[in-house]
Amino acid sequence: TYENSLNDKSLSAVIGGATGFFVGTDAAYLPDQNFLIDIVGIQDGTPDLTGCAIAGTSTSLGFVASQSVFNVIYPSGKSWND
Repeated sequence: TYENSLNDKSLSAVIGGATGFFVGTDAAYLPDQNFLIDIVGIQDGTPDLTGCAIAGTSTSLGFVASQSVFNVIYPSGKSWND
């Protein structure tokens, strides 16, 4: 339905925010422009399990940051999770 497609769009945008923060974990990708490198950047030599935890944290931070914006913008009952 049309309403469901609107919900899917907002969920997709929030997932995009999570993905954007995940890209911030790559310390080698544009390090001069990566504002997340000091927070969630995974440097060479980081143990694998620690890297997994950092990557999960970065994704969660991106999701929460993006969803917070949608919580402010969207009226009550209109968000994908309402």
